[in-house]
Amino acid sequence: MVIENQTVMKTLSFGGENRSYWIYVPSGYNGSEPVPLVVMLHGAGGNGRGADEMSSWSTIAESEGFIAVFPDGGVWNIYDWNGTGRDDVGFLLAVINKIEEDYVIDASRTYMTGHSMGAGMTITFALQHADVLAAIAPASGPWLVSNRSFNIDPRSAPQLNVPIPVYIWRGGNEEWPSANENRLQIQYWVELNKDSKIPQVITEGLYITEIYAGGDAEVRYTEIKDGNHDSYMHGTTQKIWYEFFKNLRRNP
Repeated sequence: MVIENQTVMKTLSFGGENRSYWIYVPSGYNGSEPVPLVVMLHGAGGNGRGADEMSSWSTIAESEGFIAVFPDGGVWNIYDWNGTGRDDVGFLLAVINKIEEDYVIDASRTYMTGHSMGAGMTITFALQHADVLAAIAPASGPWLVSNRSFNIDPRSAPQLNVPIPVYIWRGGNEEWPSANENRLQIQYWVELNKDSKIPQVITEGLYITEIYAGGDAEVRYTEIKDGNHDSYMHGTTQKIWYEFFKNLRRNP
């Protein structure tokens, strides 16, 4: 049963346990046309419902006609490719596959974004399954190296064989993640996507955005002036959708 115009919780059996996710289906959805899917991942210790309330993705989903999903992960098992912990990557893939079974989804327009540890989970998933995503937008999340919790050689991570558009976000006043690790992350994606190392810089109010282009997929980085770790709010969501996700499709 589809409950329109509400964010509702559903469960999925995965890995021997029932896991949950929250989903918003816009009131105009009738299954006659494929619609985009946005996956939003909460920070450590949070939940999907809270991620929706913080980011307002369901508000934009209603106005733009796409489906938004907010999986529950507790503390995401990020940057683990050796199978030593809980398989959160497999869970997220199962959620995407389940929604594609239940609804008419445009598979070329599935996007993933996350805040804090949810940003790290977004990157973790993308490094293994970039072939199912049109773009990602990690906000205020840890990178593989130069982080107080992680020091992982990027060469030991899964190596992507397809480019992927990336939009990185950070509050200007944040101490974690550090500005240095954001720079290292930008460098990684720019080199992977074969973009120019010299960005176009756009200042718009509190938002200072660097755009790296000219390669196989664009990389963006926005720093919010005086922003803190809780800067993933409605304004951030609007810019991610209208200036990035909405314009992108995954190449076959």
